[in-house]
Amino acid sequence: MKKWMLGLSFLGLAACSEGTGTVTFTTYGEDFIEKEIPAAAFADGWTVKYGKFLVMLGEVKVASSDETAAEQGPSKVFDVHKSGPVVVETFKDLPAKEWEHVSYAIAPWPEAVAGNADARDVERMKAEGYSIYVEGTATKGSVTKRFAWGFPTDTLYEHCESPDLGKGVTVPKEGEETVELTLHGDHLFFDDLQSPAAKMRFDALAAADKLGIAGPDGEVTLEELQAVDLTELPQGQYGTGGVGNVRNLRDFVTALVRTVGHFRGEGECAPKSR
Repeated sequence: MKKWMLGLSFLGLAACSEGTGTVTFTTYGEDFIEKEIPAAAFADGWTVKYGKFLVMLGEVKVASSDETAAEQGPSKVFDVHKSGPVVVETFKDLPAKEWEHVSYAIAPWPEAVAGNADARDVERMKAEGYSIYVEGTATKGSVTKRFAWGFPTDTLYEHCESPDLGKGVTVPKEGEETVELTLHGDHLFFDDLQSPAAKMRFDALAAADKLGIAGPDGEVTLEELQAVDLTELPQGQYGTGGVGNVRNLRDFVTALVRTVGHFRGEGECAPKSR
């Protein structure tokens, strides 16, 4: 009996020695969202500047294969066009060890609260059922096109992994780790849904402006994009890579929206449509 009790005491000390730590999650839109996407980045010479980039971000989770260490409360609305990074959630007193599963979601939630977004923008997102809403301008020479697009996409980003730091997050004993949920605004203008050699283009989006009821008015709407069948575009551009139900430019841009979520800069997650 004495040896058995001693064993239990030893195990208790080992568990306590693990300690605890803190993980803070932030989100950031990088220079392409905060400042501009320069003409040199586009294959067809456009420059894009965002005025808003609203994201409804939630379900941040830290877990292992058999245990959840922490999970975010209410989802929050962020405007990542504003200077960042900005704090999403801080989890304290987590067991100090490796947690190989980090996930989060960009999805509509009626109960979402403000992150750094203005109250009016939060209400707009909830009222319209958007998970992402962007406003901006695209300019090429003397031509400027406006856009204001809202998307109700529901995407879970699972199995997040950094090329430098590996899977998930390691909670430091008596310390704090910061994890950035990075958003890539350039992805909305790629010309392929699967190819790593995809290029950014805006010519086809700009040309859609003439298809509106009022004719060319300087604004590219989602309804105008919907009127552009992918088969009408130049060969070798706007490849779907086998992604189903993508037949027009609106479908295409909506599919690209699901790829904006990243992890610690260039790290990847597995996006799952819900």
